[in-house]
Amino acid sequence: MTWNFREILKTLFLCIASVNLGISSGIVPLGVLFALLFVREYFRKQEHRPRYRKLFAYSMIAPCAVWWVLVPTVEFGVSPYVVFIPGWYLLYLALLQKRSLGNGGYEAFVCFDGCAALLLGLYHAPKACVLAGLLGILFAVHSYSRRRTAAYKQILFVLLFVAFCASSFAGWKYWKTNRTYGGSWGRAYYEQNHMAGFDPVASLGSLSGNYESRYNDQVILRVWDTLSHPFIRAAAYEKFSGNLWRLSIDSPRKIYPSRYHVDYAVFETVDSATLANGVRRVWVQSLLDNFGFVFAAPNAVGVAVKNQDSLDYYRSNVYVAEKNGRKDWYYFAGPPSSEVLETEVDSAFLQVPRQYVAFLDSVSLQMNLPAATDENSKMEMLKTIRDYFVRNFKYSLNLPKDSREKDKSDGLRRFWEMKQGFCEYYATLATLLARFHGIEARYVKGFAFPEKDSGRPYLLYRRHNCHAWVEVLIDGHWMTFDATPPRIALNVETPSWWRVKWESLSGRIQYALHVVRDGEWRKSVDDLQVFTQNVVESWGFCAVLFVVAAITLSIKMLKGRKQKKLRLVSKHAAVWIKKLNVAEKKLRHLGHVRHPGETVGGFAARLQDNAQCKDLVQILQEYEDNRWRD
Repeated sequence: MTWNFREILKTLFLCIASVNLGISSGIVPLGVLFALLFVREYFRKQEHRPRYRKLFAYSMIAPCAVWWVLVPTVEFGVSPYVVFIPGWYLLYLALLQKRSLGNGGYEAFVCFDGCAALLLGLYHAPKACVLAGLLGILFAVHSYSRRRTAAYKQILFVLLFVAFCASSFAGWKYWKTNRTYGGSWGRAYYEQNHMAGFDPVASLGSLSGNYESRYNDQVILRVWDTLSHPFIRAAAYEKFSGNLWRLSIDSPRKIYPSRYHVDYAVFETVDSATLANGVRRVWVQSLLDNFGFVFAAPNAVGVAVKNQDSLDYYRSNVYVAEKNGRKDWYYFAGPPSSEVLETEVDSAFLQVPRQYVAFLDSVSLQMNLPAATDENSKMEMLKTIRDYFVRNFKYSLNLPKDSREKDKSDGLRRFWEMKQGFCEYYATLATLLARFHGIEARYVKGFAFPEKDSGRPYLLYRRHNCHAWVEVLIDGHWMTFDATPPRIALNVETPSWWRVKWESLSGRIQYALHVVRDGEWRKSVDDLQVFTQNVVESWGFCAVLFVVAAITLSIKMLKGRKQKKLRLVSKHAAVWIKKLNVAEKKLRHLGHVRHPGETVGGFAARLQDNAQCKDLVQILQEYEDNRWRD
């Protein structure tokens, strides 16, 4: 046969696309099988190419869709098979077009589908596959370009193509990391997609950005539990210094899942059955994904963040996800009446900055706080603090500056002098007062007092529902203590009837999608997927695949041999049929005619004693001996 250099490059390009996709997706045998099929198509003759049938192309859509459903979501909610499955389908289309060239198949489609499969196969690919992919692009450019195209033009095209892909990827990464650009659009985008005040180091008054924002009525969380605690927290801070609250300085410890529920890892403070003894699972949907924190009720026994093998669990009792945001997760809460938190205590929750000792002593005298000697007196002291705030302070989002105050940056003293402020100031002063009197306390940020409608199956937290409060250790239990007086009416636009209905419809649609994507049915599907994945990756499957391929090839070869014999028999038969017709014609002239239904052998036996027909009878006998011979 004549070797065609361009066709060889085309075949190599398609083989690289097949093997790369097999390696990246973890199904190497399938990639090798596609490569062998493309090599086979190189040796197929034009007259033996079948017609292109759209039915074969459409018939693979349903299996690919089922395959898509069977794959569990992983790695930040996006499965790599979202990329790989379309790649396999495009590679299949390239094979169909290639085998039907000239009979409905076109080189343009082969090139397009092959390039798409090659690029999709570079997702999660090792370095060797990336280099092979670049070589495949070079083969495609050279083999599919016009003849006599200058080599420098082909190289320039490849370099521009690679530079375009690199710049696009770099731009996407930059946008994902920064998400802010110059001009008012960038500032508006940042303000709309960033919650102020939820940081590992939080400044006093940082939550005010949520109240003063034009987006302060923006829906932030939907908590699908009508029995949820009125407080849902992100972090409990430990140390206060220089108007800043800080998380624990201790290294975080990891807790690992005791088991998996659907495709969520269940994290627990103790090794127990999560859904036993009144513990319920609550789905939390976040409409912003850049908090850096996972929000849960104070009595949550664990948090299940999707597709995460471990969780940073700080001693200050804060669940922190990875740096990327989380749009939904589960938390597992105890009975609604329980306010029991984990009882781990650290001396850090008794820390009071030295510069505030005299100030707190003066505040205690003015409040006439009782001594905290036992559990009852501790509760009485907390009640006295709250009553004093209610009688003498007012809730305000503005904290006026006092010209008499020497330290303009000390917001806590200014808050005490002005007798007005918002939740962060009340919670901070209450936390420090409790610690000053020997009560373990910590400063907490989160959301509180959600919108609750009897027609909604979920609680709604808007941006202006962000709040700060205190947790105190009473009788060995961490309990919620909110020192903030009733809030004044915030500058929140009352949503219209249409907006309320649209929010309700949007929430229910999101829940339906959640059930379809991550509902209980996923457990059985995931088990099936794990089973099929183990089967596909096993040596037994490879052996079965090899045997099936060998049997198919053997059957194909046997059919080819049989068809070849039939062609030879057909050619042999035509010669003897012609001889029979000539002999019978001559016998008719002599007055001898074969009776209807009489075989040629019987006709020859009947004329065997006729000397006049001896030569013609011999032709009949030879026909009978050779006509049906293989």
